[in-house]
Amino acid sequence: MAVSDKTILVTGATGQQGGAVAARLLADGWRVRALVRDAAAPAAEKLRAAGAQLVTGDLGDRGSLDAASAGAHGVYSMQANPLARPAAVPEDTELVWGRNIADAAHAAGVRHLVYSSSTGVDRPNGLRSVANKLAIEQHIRSLGVPATIFRPVSFMENFHAPFWWQGGNLASGLDPDKRNQLIALADIGAFVGLAFARPEDYLGETIEIGGDELTQLQIAAAIGRATGLPVEYTHIPIETLRATSETLARAYETMNSHEFGADVPALRERHPGLLDFETWLREGGAARIKSFLDGAPGA
Repeated sequence: MAVSDKTILVTGATGQQGGAVAARLLADGWRVRALVRDAAAPAAEKLRAAGAQLVTGDLGDRGSLDAASAGAHGVYSMQANPLARPAAVPEDTELVWGRNIADAAHAAGVRHLVYSSSTGVDRPNGLRSVANKLAIEQHIRSLGVPATIFRPVSFMENFHAPFWWQGGNLASGLDPDKRNQLIALADIGAFVGLAFARPEDYLGETIEIGGDELTQLQIAAAIGRATGLPVEYTHIPIETLRATSETLARAYETMNSHEFGADVPALRERHPGLLDFETWLREGGAARIKSFLDGAPGA
């Protein structure tokens, strides 16, 4: 059966990561079935226009997931970052959603489930989001569904968000000399595409994926060069963050002690087009950052 005859169900398809995956799978010739809550939403209509089939459902509704998974060759599973979810959503929701889609994929007999986890889940730190992702990984393995687990590092696209900026400077609780691994969303899509296209190389694998490794000072300097703006790095003390959010402070404490595990040279052998940060900036990242900074007073 040709790729064009096989359907991949993509969850989170209207978001950044799921959208990058859907775009890559469509470009590779797969039939993409995008799970959406509102088929009339602009992001959903954009997917439809790109060639995706829309199915309405909710990760909290197992019945809708069973219907969406029926007849699918593969399923791509991801759940929103806790910082991207409304505060009213319980912390365990991610775990419920992840288990639901794995159970639905297993019940439908899909040939390949690809789960997007996160760097560091194999080193528990007391954060619920990390424990949730590890529990989802363990649940997938317990089911015996054919699967690949990717553990992406920090997204390069994070630097498009106001959260990372303060007074025109890059700002966070990361130590200035802390080396942070980064990956472009397009490359997450590329690795998911490779997994579905070459199951013999990816089934049963758990792989941390990243495309570059830089300190915060190096990241700020690279953004400054690429945008032509005087970007510096502002380190926010952990205790300052703790006064606002204990969870955020603990997350940064964990990141400051975290040793990333993506083997970038080996990953580039699998995917020669893997973007480093300078290339990502040159190919559009810098333009979006500059546009944001130019138009956001106090950013």
